[in-house]
Amino acid sequence: MVAALATVGTLGSVATVAAVGYYSQGLPSLDSLTSANLAQTTHIYDRNGALLTSLYEQNRTVVPLSKVALPLQDATISIEDRTFYSHQGVDYRRLAIAVAYDVTHRSSTLGASTITEQVVKDDVLCTTCSQAAGNAITSGVADRSLTRKIRELLLAEELERRYSKQQILELYLNSIFYGNRASGIETAAQTYFGVPAAKLDLAQAAFLAGLPQDPAGYNPFGGVEQKAAAKARWQGVLSAMVANRKITVAQEDAALKVDIWKQMADHRTATAGGNGADPLTGHFTDYVIQYLRDHGYDDKTLFTGGLAVYTTLDLPMQQLADAKVKAAVAEYANRGVNTGGLLALNPQNGEILAMVGSADYASEDIRGQVNLTLSPRQPGSSFKPYTYGYALSTGQFNAATLVDDKDATIGGTKFTDWDGRLEGWIPLRQAVEQSRNLPALWTFKAVGPQNVIDFAHKLGLTGNFDPSTLTTTIGSGDVRMIDHLAALSAFDNGGHRIYAHPIVKIVDTSGKPLAAFPENTVGGQVITPQLAYVMTDILHGVPGKELGMAGLPVAGKTGTTDAYTTAWMMGYTPDLAVGTMLAHVNKGDTCSSGYSNLMPPGVQASGWICPTRVVWGEDVGLNLFRPFLKSYYSGGRAWPASWKTPTGLVTINVCRLDGMRADANTPSGQSYPEVFVQGLGEPKGTCGSALPPGVAPYPTPAPTPIVPSPSPTPKK
Repeated sequence: MVAALATVGTLGSVATVAAVGYYSQGLPSLDSLTSANLAQTTHIYDRNGALLTSLYEQNRTVVPLSKVALPLQDATISIEDRTFYSHQGVDYRRLAIAVAYDVTHRSSTLGASTITEQVVKDDVLCTTCSQAAGNAITSGVADRSLTRKIRELLLAEELERRYSKQQILELYLNSIFYGNRASGIETAAQTYFGVPAAKLDLAQAAFLAGLPQDPAGYNPFGGVEQKAAAKARWQGVLSAMVANRKITVAQEDAALKVDIWKQMADHRTATAGGNGADPLTGHFTDYVIQYLRDHGYDDKTLFTGGLAVYTTLDLPMQQLADAKVKAAVAEYANRGVNTGGLLALNPQNGEILAMVGSADYASEDIRGQVNLTLSPRQPGSSFKPYTYGYALSTGQFNAATLVDDKDATIGGTKFTDWDGRLEGWIPLRQAVEQSRNLPALWTFKAVGPQNVIDFAHKLGLTGNFDPSTLTTTIGSGDVRMIDHLAALSAFDNGGHRIYAHPIVKIVDTSGKPLAAFPENTVGGQVITPQLAYVMTDILHGVPGKELGMAGLPVAGKTGTTDAYTTAWMMGYTPDLAVGTMLAHVNKGDTCSSGYSNLMPPGVQASGWICPTRVVWGEDVGLNLFRPFLKSYYSGGRAWPASWKTPTGLVTINVCRLDGMRADANTPSGQSYPEVFVQGLGEPKGTCGSALPPGVAPYPTPAPTPIVPSPSPTPKK
């Protein structure tokens, strides 16, 4: 082999026609050999362009040569191929020297490949090369035969005939491996120094140019020996630049005085560290990846396509949400809580602004990577707005309608409320504000369970709810927080259905936006603006009275499951919808014995979400929902104006006794103003005309006796 290579080196490009013809048979095509065809990294950003994570087989972002700093180009050529701009693909003089060295030293350690040959070797002949373990490149079976070497030389010369030097250098710099999962110069510059390739200075450029020869051996994040080798290699590159007349000795000395080790320590990225998903955004990025797969993006496209995925996430809001979840969990740790979740949406268009799926993404003990905002759980009383929303839409009920909180037996089944009390006949508004269960059960039965379920589905709630089970209305059927919050947003936004989604836009490597997803479009009017307003007005009383948020434009509903497995607070402002929950999650499939004493009598926990027992929806509201909103609307961000009142509403003074119109006979203090959809559910009768069973009318006021005035004394 050595003798043959020496012959090739002597003959150079004038090798015999027969040899060329023989060795050129079946050579790979060079037609598609461009930087654009390299596997590239997909980057996922928040809505403001902050990088959240990257997906790759080889971590690479392709850039044109014009965006690679000139010192890096000079350093690479100086150390790898000083005659790059003068040879025609093969440096035969250098090849001959290498062959002679191999013969005299009985080894093959002196490299002779030009940059052009390395492009051929890595991007044409080595079709099975792949990145391994983040710090090294392993290839397919290396063919070190004479045939391979001659084919390499022939292809290098052909490559030089087809492509310019600038194109070849660009391809080389974008394809080579720099260690620490960084393929290509742009990714390397970001990984080691936190700057784009265009901004590399001389010291940084010289350091990076030396890495491709042995990325593992020169790893600056490795041990003492690797760091020492990296430093020596850096010095060698700078010396080569001086010898190649690219820099002066003074510039070399100045570069060597730069503390690039500190620079790398300051800018070491998660990519270089290899620490996996960022716990702050792990749930969201996992969701984005699955969302893309569900919408037709295969893994090849995701991990090699170089997409720029701009998501809906607001990173500062995500940081706030994560901090508030952790604080609330810590607040109730002594009451069985060890995890929680928070989801924030734009109620106008469904964009996901924050998603915290657990208190600790990295914790195995609480199954931290399970996303509570996507996991079906019983919503408790937070389901009730669908029952009352449908009831109001029929015109049979309004906010003043008296509902039954006195009869505990329904259809032969006896129910008890959360406090064991019965309050008699109470207004629907009061039943919502106090989260009374019996009124919800009676109303659900009266208007038709399937009708309520269809109404909830129309708003966007998913799930198979059992119409034969009355407890559906108090949250016995599983829902996902993400669907629940999107459906409740119809009350917030004037009656429009929205689809929760995480993507704003996707851009390909050429900068062309790809087709938007259907979920990015609002789904149309599903209830009237008037119904949405009245329902919001009713739900406004929950945070106002339970959470001390009266006077603020906030509406919502709490929820606590029968087995106390999850406590919820779902709500919204005119420009933000927020879902929150707290729970206890076990690593195993059953609840630990330490929490068995927290269970209500006769109730057993199942699955991996276990009882909190003494944490209610109101607790979630007070220590997670409210603190999050108050922090969000601070620091220069004002609370939004309250919901705009649509036309088609009327305000009527109603009688406390039966919800009918107050009149002149209604005693003082026994009436109040209530809002109604005009022509739908307005009270028809006057006070006392629709008394529920067992309710006595106001006593008729006794007539005031008339005392005759004395007759005037006649004048004389």
